[in-house]
Formats: sequence, structure tokens, C-alpha cells
Amino acid sequence: MANAIRFSIMNKFYFMKKQSNLKIALLGMFGGMWQEYNPGCFLVGYKTYCEMKKRFPKEKIDLFAIQNRLNSNKIIKENKFGLMPLIFFSRQIQIRLLENVLSEYDALIIGGDIVWGGDDVVEDNDIFFVNSKKFIASKKTKVLFNCIHTFYDDRRIQLMKEKFQQACSRACYISVRTKPIKERLKKLGIKQKIHFVPDIVLDLDLKKIRNMNLPIAKTNKPKLGIAVRSKLVNELIEALKNIDLDKYEVYCFAYSQQYDNLKTVREIKNVFKDKFHYLEKYYNPIESFKLIGSFNFLINDTFHGIIAAALQDIPFISIDVEPEKTSRKDQLLESLGVNKKWNIRIEYHNPKNAGILSKEINNLLHNKFMINRKKIETSQRLIKKHFDMMEKIIKGHARKPSIVPMPRRK
Repeated sequence: MANAIRFSIMNKFYFMKKQSNLKIALLGMFGGMWQEYNPGCFLVGYKTYCEMKKRFPKEKIDLFAIQNRLNSNKIIKENKFGLMPLIFFSRQIQIRLLENVLSEYDALIIGGDIVWGGDDVVEDNDIFFVNSKKFIASKKTKVLFNCIHTFYDDRRIQLMKEKFQQACSRACYISVRTKPIKERLKKLGIKQKIHFVPDIVLDLDLKKIRNMNLPIAKTNKPKLGIAVRSKLVNELIEALKNIDLDKYEVYCFAYSQQYDNLKTVREIKNVFKDKFHYLEKYYNPIESFKLIGSFNFLINDTFHGIIAAALQDIPFISIDVEPEKTSRKDQLLESLGVNKKWNIRIEYHNPKNAGILSKEINNLLHNKFMINRKKIETSQRLIKKHFDMMEKIIKGHARKPSIVPMPRRK
């Protein structure tokens, strides 16, 4: 039993070998929720890793990724695509990892993406809140929150007030992905400076990513790509029956395994047969991102799928199922200078969904799509500034923020 609940001496020595002056750990959901390699989760890690390697080329940089379905006390090392080595760990050992391994690094960069939870997919992971008295009391490791997001709304976040306050009190640097989240943290009484940073994938270097080629088209019509989660497949099929797509060569493809896109592709194929093209496979996260650049138009329901389209100058229609008023995609479109009408907001299990989708998509396909490149460039400058600031903090060149004590309970 003792062997099953602790890290071995050899494991600890593996992590802590003295290879350089600084040891930096990146911590997030870089392999997706359960090692299915969601493109957005992976690319957040990839972008952060590239920036840290560029700034710290000789330093030790390790990437730790939670695997929410793993039932094991062991870690799993994997470099599936040859792009970045990931160290997967389970929920059950997360605090021991924080206290016994991550506490020995000089800097701990947490996130980005939705590591601060609040959704109905998986329970919150305390490691992302550094929720350990032992770690909070330690002083060695600098904690930096890297463009974080949470699904806790204004009401529910109050129930987690102390956890958020404690996490921020231990941090040298806090950055969040949307302005509403920044305001939400301020309302909790958090006194540390909170930086708004647009999603860091908006500054992904596409020059290093090879182009993807679609199967040979039957016609010279513009290519329309469709990738939507399986939970919406019935509404989507009913909507597609009433959408005029005759001027497009339609490709149904699987962008995200987390959202079971392959099931969507196959169910559409069962109904529409050879009317459309079907890409019945999952690509690696980089390929999925670049594949979107092969289309002339995109219909997609993921945050980073929309970013992939925007960066590659592909007009898009976003489908949004987030219930919150300040949805991530609404915030994203604002930062892209795109009218919010291009983000169709629906609710799960609403019988009106098919009608809403067919009406809005038919209308938008006849509208002129416009994106503001200057706004994207502004976001990219903020992201570069963000990584510059983290570099200074890690190197110790930035003025260390004063420690703000936790508010006392009344």
C-alpha cells in the first residue's frame, strides 16, 4: 500500500536531475480532458512550451498534464506527435505531485484554458488552484497563472471565493482569458493585479505548420467544412435538410475527439449519403488546426476551431452552447472585430434548435463576413507582452509584487 500511494525515490530523481540553473514546470490539460488530445488544450500547451523554449533554451522545462479518467498512482510519459513531451498524472495523485515534485521547480506556469473548472464535465482539480497548505506556505516556486479561464459565473464563484483568493495570493503573476473573468475575480476582493490576455493560440506561428490537403473535390465550388459535437447531431441533421448548400462542396470532418466529432460525421453520412464528403478520422491537433485552412468557409462549435479559422482568414459560423451571458465565443468575436451575429447561441435539448440553426445559417451564408486584422494584431501584441512579463518574473528581473494577505473570515 505504501508503495502504491507515494512517488518512488527514482521518480523524484528523474524530475529533479540538475540539468540547468532553472527548472520550469508547465501544468495544465495539455493532452485534453482524458488524453484524447483536444486540439485547443494541446495548442495552449504547445504555444506556451514554444515560448518558454525560446526564452529559456538551456533550461529544464517539463510539461505535466492531468488525465481525468486515469486510475493510477503512476505517471505516464508520452510524446505522441513528436512536438512536446507530456507527463500525464491522475486526479488521485495531484496534490502529492504538487507538494513533492512541483514544489522543487523554480517556476510553475499553470494553464491556460479552463483549468479553473466550474463546468459539468469533470470536478475541479485542486492542483490548478495550488490548494495545499504545504505548498502555499512554501516560498521556492514562483506561481504564474497563464491566461486562465473558468466556467464559474458571478453567482457560483462566490461559493468558491476562498479557493480563488488563496490561489491568487500565492501567485507572482495572474492572467485571465476574458475581461468578464478579470472583473469577476476583482469582485471576490482579490487585490493582486490581474492581467487580461487574449487566448494565446491567437499568436500561434503558422509558418512552422505544414499545410493539409483535402481529398480531390468533385467540382470547383467553394469548400465548406462542418465539424460539430455529437450532442448536437440530431438538430444539425434536421437543420442541414433545410439549408441551401448547393453552391458549396461540403466536407464533414472530425475536429475534436473530446466532442465525439467522428460520430457526428458518420451519422450525417447515414442520412445524406454521397451528397457530402466525409473525413472519417481524427487528425493530430496541429493537423486539425491546419485542416481548417483548407476550406473556404467553416461551421464549427469550438473555441479554438474558430481561432483556427480566424488566423487563416477563413470566414466562419460559430455555434455556441454556453449558457453564460458572457460566453467565451462572444468575447472572442469581439476581440476579432467580428459581429456577434456570426455566433449562433442555442441551448442543449431545446426543440427549437434545428429551426434556429437552419434560419441563422441560411441567412449568414448570404451575408458578407468581415474580420478586423488590426484587432488580431493588437491581441498578438498583448500575448507577446504577456510572455515577456512571465520571462522577467521567472528570471527575477521584474519587481516582485507585494504579498497580499488572505482576507480574514468575519
